[in-house]
Amino acid sequence: MEQPLKTTISPEHPLLVLMWMPYSDPTEEARQLVRLWEGLDDVIRPHVSVQIGRHHPERNRVLLTRAQAAGVPITLQIQGDNGDRTDTIPMEEIRALVDSFPCIVGLEIGEASQRTFTDHGSGPEYSMGRNARYARDAIRIAGEYGLYFTWQLQRDSFLAIGCSADNEALFDAICEHRDNVIPMHEMNGEFAKHANHTGAMGLWASGATNAWGVEAQSWYWHDAGYNAPGTYFPGTIEMPGALYAIMFLLGASAGATAYAIEPPRDVWPGGEGAWRFEEWVAPVFRRLVLERLIPTREEVIAATPAAYHLPRCRRHRDYRQVLDDMSFDLGEGRLARAAYGVFDRARESEMIPNNPRYGWIPALPAKTPQEVLDRFPFVLRPGDVRSTEDAREKLDSVYPPAERGTAWSTVVGPLTLAMNTHENWFVGETARLKVPPAPAHVQIVREAGEVVFRWTPNSGDSGYRVWRLRGGVEECVASASAGVTAVILRDAAEGDRYAVSAATPMTEEIEFALHLHDFLVFSNSESRCSAWVGMDNSTVERPRIGETPPRAHPDAEEKERLCAACSPIEDLASPVIAPDDPFREAKQAVSDAILGWKQALEREDVDAVLAFYDPDYREEDGRTVESVGVALRSIFWRYLEESAGSVAAEWGSIYAWSHPAVRIVTRNWHVVSPNVIEVDTKTMMWAGSGPEMEPSDIIRVPWDSPCDLKMTWRRRPEGWRILKTTPAFVRMESTVPFRWCFQGW
Repeated sequence: MEQPLKTTISPEHPLLVLMWMPYSDPTEEARQLVRLWEGLDDVIRPHVSVQIGRHHPERNRVLLTRAQAAGVPITLQIQGDNGDRTDTIPMEEIRALVDSFPCIVGLEIGEASQRTFTDHGSGPEYSMGRNARYARDAIRIAGEYGLYFTWQLQRDSFLAIGCSADNEALFDAICEHRDNVIPMHEMNGEFAKHANHTGAMGLWASGATNAWGVEAQSWYWHDAGYNAPGTYFPGTIEMPGALYAIMFLLGASAGATAYAIEPPRDVWPGGEGAWRFEEWVAPVFRRLVLERLIPTREEVIAATPAAYHLPRCRRHRDYRQVLDDMSFDLGEGRLARAAYGVFDRARESEMIPNNPRYGWIPALPAKTPQEVLDRFPFVLRPGDVRSTEDAREKLDSVYPPAERGTAWSTVVGPLTLAMNTHENWFVGETARLKVPPAPAHVQIVREAGEVVFRWTPNSGDSGYRVWRLRGGVEECVASASAGVTAVILRDAAEGDRYAVSAATPMTEEIEFALHLHDFLVFSNSESRCSAWVGMDNSTVERPRIGETPPRAHPDAEEKERLCAACSPIEDLASPVIAPDDPFREAKQAVSDAILGWKQALEREDVDAVLAFYDPDYREEDGRTVESVGVALRSIFWRYLEESAGSVAAEWGSIYAWSHPAVRIVTRNWHVVSPNVIEVDTKTMMWAGSGPEMEPSDIIRVPWDSPCDLKMTWRRRPEGWRILKTTPAFVRMESTVPFRWCFQGW
């Protein structure tokens, strides 16, 4: 029998799931869990559930016993990492834990792929993979006990759940338990970001679920290969804290009401990155809650003129058409390129959209009801767009121009949002936004023995909220209707400061310069606070996070200048070729040759690639340039289509990839002479559109290695040519990890 949700999840009351960090001693761990949860502030704590892991059943019982006694809401992770035997809690154990510990308010599955395309003649029950069957049964338990079911998946899993024939039984269970299921875009994969975001959003927009969310992770910074801002390789989890806030805001801009963070080191006091939560996540989450900035489904749909309707995909060849519209990592990504834009796939992973004209375009499941489809003025389907230019022309017919500057921005429901579009490259941008004006001329006066706070209204104000700042905590202490311009402060104390905000339909235009990781957040219905006035009538400006960009950017413009001067094979850690370098001409010629080699790879033009190799090229085991050509021609779809295209047509896929990106940055001019130059680089190539099962959907060269590539170039009459690379850049065995399918999903 269905039970109502134990937890309220709505735009007014979003969910925040915080992953717990393990200790060596379970008893001490349980004590710390309760202590740190109780230490959360009064705004955030009512929204928080603590996620504990799926491993070590006895340890979990110790944690749950203490959490139950203290009233700590718990989210129990039951599966992850694609369901290895040691990685999944059996259904009977889930039921036993939920029966014993009512503090469990949610179940969670993370990183378990649902991207399968194997239709079965006997129907959906026989088409389901093991992950889908496990998820379906867990969803049923969640419905039975009134638990939410947070579902953090990567890449394009939510697209597949919405359209693959072998996920139909799973999809039906989702719809049956729409109050319980919360699809969450797990932001730790550098590929298919927009596809996963709009896939999760699309389940919610279609009505298949009543909530959706995002899980922000510093693993994204690592997986994208980012280092210190402006540099690449090796990837690190030391992500700038502002990106956590940006990840949350990307979700809020599309109506997300569930949020999570990983790893726990970035959350709890004592963790190396806890400052990221304290300085960035918590302030942004407080604003989402206190100002009710998350738009409802109705408000999101009202601001969304276009949607993408997924087809029913029986085989991977059907799904290929979806990827060619929706993902510029796994396919051509015609619609994604048009709506969200791509600066340089090798430079940045492009999580943040680039074009302020278009908002999020939900990917609606195949079984979306017609009455929902009818709510969108323009619905696109596979085959409707022939190119990125065609997609942009079609979008322009329903999206009016946005005169809001060069930064990405959106206006939806109660939220106005803008952010610098770059993740790891210094480029200055502007944002022009219309926001409600704040009341002015605040002062505190003594009248008839009372302490009175006064302000000057703006035309059109319909109400006010008076705020007190005491001990560093903001609190609304009074509300006033239109026409009231003063309130009595009955419990004012020395050290207090007061400000007022206005509910108003009026707007004023503001313009800011936004540098890397800068963002702006405003309410469309309530103004910013006025200046804060103290008991002595001194005033200070105290903008909330996102109401103005950080003022301290001492080196932003210099880094923007340096980034603008970098060639596509340089970052801020690359050696600069000095004007007076005696080998400047030779180094520049080699740099140009490296760039040409990179661009030929990205065109999938093997003949042009091989033209950059010296006839005397040799690898350590004697392989020649011909072996490079054989390896490359075995990777790219364009070379296999003619000979193996019939296999793809019959079976749905072949082991081949397309749309490569090559990231190569110079690190050291190691040996330099007039005729031979050695240059140390960091180099990686990736390409999408492999077979349907991960990990082979993206090929990466090199695979799981440091990406160090020393290139030896020799001057020839026709130009500089590659004499040797250490190690060899690509070999047939480099493709082995990608030329298999794991049949267990």
